[in-house]
Amino acid sequence: MQTWAKRGIQTALVTGGLLMLGTGIASADENVNPDSPAGPLDVNLSVPVDIQDNALGTLGKQVNLPEFHKEISTKPVTDAVNKASAPVTKTGALKPAAPALGATNGVVAKATDAASGVAQKVGQATHPGSQRAAVAQDAAPSVQDNGDPFHGNKVSANAALPILISGNALGVLGDATVDSNAQQNYEHNSDVSTDGSHGGLAGNVVALDWALPVQISGNALGLVGSGHTTGSATQSASTTSDVDTDGTNGGLAGNVIAPQGATPVQVSGNALGWFLGHAETDFAGSSEAESGGSLKTHGSKGAGSGNVAGVPVALPAKVSGNAVSWGGDADVPAGAYDAAAKAGDTAPGPRGQSYIQTDGDDSFLAGNVAQPQPAVPATVAGNAAAWIGNSLVGGGAARQSGGVDLGSDAKSGGTTSTSGENAAGSGNIADAPVAVPVEAFCVGGTWIGNAHASGCDNTTAAEAGSDTFTSGNGSFLGGNSVSAPPAGTVEVFGVGGSWIGNASGSATETKDVKAGGYTGTLGNDSAGSGNAVQVPVALPAEIFGVGGSWIGQGAGEASETKTVTSGGDGNTQDDNAAASANLVQVPVSAPVQVFGIGGSWIGQGAGAATTDTTSTAGGNGKATGKEGFAAGNIAAAPVSLPAQVHGIGGAWIGNGFGESENVTDSTAGGDLTTTGEGGSVAGNIVEAPVGAVASAFGDAAVWGGVVKGEGSNDVTSTAGGDAATNGDGGSIAGNVVAGQLLPVAQVFGNAASLVGVAHATGINDTEATSGGDIATSGEGGALSGDIFDVPAAAVAQVFGNAASLGGVAHAVADNATTGKVGGTDTTSGPAKALSGIAKQIPVGVVAQVYNIPAGLIAVTTTTVHNATDVQVADREAQIELPITMPELGATSLPQLPALPARAERSALPGAGLPELPALPTSVEGLLPNADLPSAAQLGDAPTVVFQQITDVVSGKGINIKG
Repeated sequence: MQTWAKRGIQTALVTGGLLMLGTGIASADENVNPDSPAGPLDVNLSVPVDIQDNALGTLGKQVNLPEFHKEISTKPVTDAVNKASAPVTKTGALKPAAPALGATNGVVAKATDAASGVAQKVGQATHPGSQRAAVAQDAAPSVQDNGDPFHGNKVSANAALPILISGNALGVLGDATVDSNAQQNYEHNSDVSTDGSHGGLAGNVVALDWALPVQISGNALGLVGSGHTTGSATQSASTTSDVDTDGTNGGLAGNVIAPQGATPVQVSGNALGWFLGHAETDFAGSSEAESGGSLKTHGSKGAGSGNVAGVPVALPAKVSGNAVSWGGDADVPAGAYDAAAKAGDTAPGPRGQSYIQTDGDDSFLAGNVAQPQPAVPATVAGNAAAWIGNSLVGGGAARQSGGVDLGSDAKSGGTTSTSGENAAGSGNIADAPVAVPVEAFCVGGTWIGNAHASGCDNTTAAEAGSDTFTSGNGSFLGGNSVSAPPAGTVEVFGVGGSWIGNASGSATETKDVKAGGYTGTLGNDSAGSGNAVQVPVALPAEIFGVGGSWIGQGAGEASETKTVTSGGDGNTQDDNAAASANLVQVPVSAPVQVFGIGGSWIGQGAGAATTDTTSTAGGNGKATGKEGFAAGNIAAAPVSLPAQVHGIGGAWIGNGFGESENVTDSTAGGDLTTTGEGGSVAGNIVEAPVGAVASAFGDAAVWGGVVKGEGSNDVTSTAGGDAATNGDGGSIAGNVVAGQLLPVAQVFGNAASLVGVAHATGINDTEATSGGDIATSGEGGALSGDIFDVPAAAVAQVFGNAASLGGVAHAVADNATTGKVGGTDTTSGPAKALSGIAKQIPVGVVAQVYNIPAGLIAVTTTTVHNATDVQVADREAQIELPITMPELGATSLPQLPALPARAERSALPGAGLPELPALPTSVEGLLPNADLPSAAQLGDAPTVVFQQITDVVSGKGINIKG
């Protein structure tokens, strides 16, 4: 009987194994994904190479270089490795045997069921203790193979390096002429789909995608010969992959690391005229790259799960359409060159189309996101450079036909959403999108030669990242968000510079740059959660429309329309929380621009430029700290500072002409709203907005020669806005501390000459605003609803002055400056509980030096119109110091208007300055000897003691005007 029982058990094990194998085969057949190998490693590196239509001219012959078309790939090797390492249950290797095994499994199952029953009965009859042994055997540890020894972890590398070399003409001791139209396309997708839920160290993904097409086409070289090429080259590469995994209920599961690079490189359409050579190209180059995809995972109810590091990099780079000569001639009469890059993609999600989607609810250290997202186009195109030679791009100085069209487009990442509710250290976001195009185009530069670059038209778009959403409700250190999205430009265009030669540059451009977006989070019923930090920076930095020379001639001309946006609104909310839903904002908008400048030193320089610039950093800030502790507080320091120099003409023994038109709108931050009702250290606001302007324009200065500076300036600078909170029923809640600043410094419409002729015209329309109204309440609260506010304005301007020692200086200035800092402060509450107290200390100074003609054996004239209105907390500035002398003599000096005699001072408008009494010779009887009042005698206003001090500091009753 024991023999029969043993055989029955063996039969059951064998047939059961076959059944499991058949089931595994059927399951694999249902889940086969042709884009993702079943193995843990998927590496695909491809290098497609296309070489065609290239020629070498030498010794009176043109040699057409051989063509080459081949793809070098790791695919054959990696496919074999993947197949060998793949688990059986994840492949279709046994798929043909599945029908037969399925039928066999059915028959064997019935037999094993009967055999098992008989064997069990026989064993129990012959050996009564066998049942206990069976029970003991069932309780023994067992090992079960899940069919995947790698637990769904995957490493994927999808990279392509296409190389296109076409249409190049090299004339070396001979002539070469090429006409080519080449095209190269590469595309490979490798989506990754796996699962690490309910697993430990499972379902993790490392996915590298990189598309790097390299184009070297349409270049011409002349070296004691001639190279000439025409045609086009079009190249694209795509290495895409969406990632979808899961780490729910897992430990160190479902995490994703995804570097995604789209970096096309274009070196096309360049002309190199080397020693005694001529090079000419008329070409069109196009490069595109796309990499990566959307990233989706989960980390809820896990530990160290569902975290994502997405690194999309969009960096299109081109060095194209340039003409460079050294002892030769280089010509690029026309061309078109564009490059585009896209890194990362989006998929439908709870917040619309999203780049990253994950979660970390009910978890520990899960669902966190780190995402640096650069979109940085790089361009060096359409430039002309000569060193003892001639270089021409576009129409040039003599020809107005032709031109070079340039374009760059970069996009990385997108919207991100996660959550960390009822969790610890989960659902946090570190966001760093960067959108900063770096470009130099249509610049002409020479040293003993001619270099002209004209007719460039550039269009650039760069977008990095987007909105972020998270939630830390009911969590500890969860749902926090930090965003630092710099957006700006670094560029030089439309510039001509010479040193013993002639150079010019002219260009137009349209640019749209955006980094980051809205930041939203929650922290209800939490601790240290739902906090947000935003540091958006919008910084367009550029030089354009500048002409300069040293013993030569340099001319620059440029116009642009530019929009730069960094970040957006911030919103964080919580109720009944501790150290949660606090918001920190430090937005900075700072256009730094130099344009429309003409300068020379023993030569002639001319520059002309126009700009329409919009620069925006951050937005409104909203938080709530209702019935919370150290919650819903806001700290904001928005800074708007356009710093610009334009429309300047200057020369030292030469001529310099500068002309500019400037329209700039700079904004940093916005309104602030929060509440600390029923809270402790909650709903407080600390703000320090700075709405500033710093500019110099429409000025002219000469040592010996003729100069002219003409500048039109229309600038709006806004920092911050209104602030509103509430501290009713709270303790140290709903308070506002504000330092609102308005510094303005401008120099315009001034002319200065030593022994030359200087003409200056500055037309100014400046509007600066900092901060706004403040409203709060402290009803029923303690040390709540208080306001301490210092709005301060300092305006310094020098305009419409003409000075000459022995020449001619004419100055024209029209000034309209409007400034507003602070506003109305409103609060209420029981003063006895140090609540509802408002103290505002406005400080305003306006100092202007204008309309002063000063000459010595010279001719000087000034024409000035001034309209300045500066409001400090809805009042005029306390101190106004105008210095103006419209008919200053040759030996006179400008000075402040003299004060009238003591008897006449009472006639000064608003002066009210009483005559000071004689100083006493003794202090006896001067010191008070009355008893100090008790606390009860102070009444309902304990701060009345400080009233006189604050009145003096604020300048109340003091009004100094010239």
